[in-house]
Amino acid sequence: MVRPAAKMKPEAPSSKRREPTQERAQKTIQTLFKAAAHILDKEGEAGLSTNKVAAVAGFSIGTLYQYFPSKEMLVRAMASRGQDLVLQELENYLSALENRDDVNQLEGRALVDQAIQILLRGFASGKGLSQTLIRLAWSMEKPDETASAVRQVADRLAIFFERIDHPALWVPSAAQMFVLTRSVIGTLRSASLEKSPLLGSPAFEEALTQMAWALLAKPVQAEGLALGTRPIR
Repeated sequence: MVRPAAKMKPEAPSSKRREPTQERAQKTIQTLFKAAAHILDKEGEAGLSTNKVAAVAGFSIGTLYQYFPSKEMLVRAMASRGQDLVLQELENYLSALENRDDVNQLEGRALVDQAIQILLRGFASGKGLSQTLIRLAWSMEKPDETASAVRQVADRLAIFFERIDHPALWVPSAAQMFVLTRSVIGTLRSASLEKSPLLGSPAFEEALTQMAWALLAKPVQAEGLALGTRPIR
């Protein structure tokens, strides 16, 4: 006579919390990003390879290929992450200003200069991303991705100027905002790809701010509050 199988007692849940797969994957990706950035900073674009990235990160090449089948895809993912960080920094800055009760008492040109600094660091001179990586990302860019980033910058700035009531600043038209954002991002792209020695210089930042100020400042402000610079005509 065959005895019925004994019922197995359910295992008690482990007291040790298992790390979610998604969280573990994100940690792996960040480690790969850091390894690639280290190689780029030390050896430049020519020294970057998937084998080196995997070795520096401490993973097998198979693990790297699970996330990034090629060096190009790895760089593009890093660039996309960097772009998101720039847009988030700009968002944080503008949101903080919108929540200030005294924003209309702040110096208008300084508000513009701070936004320019965020874009300059993120898309050219480097913050969190090296200039080498930014330049490599620009060289591999897809026009539709760049256009999407620029539109996000333009849309957020347009909302900002509509919401604040600053005595020194216009609410720019769609045409003015288009010209402004494409001029700034286009200049940063060219400076990065050309390895311009102007990057990081006060003169370069001042020229970008002057251009933006000329489009955004009300006539009296553009003439009289340009911090010692002559107005652009």
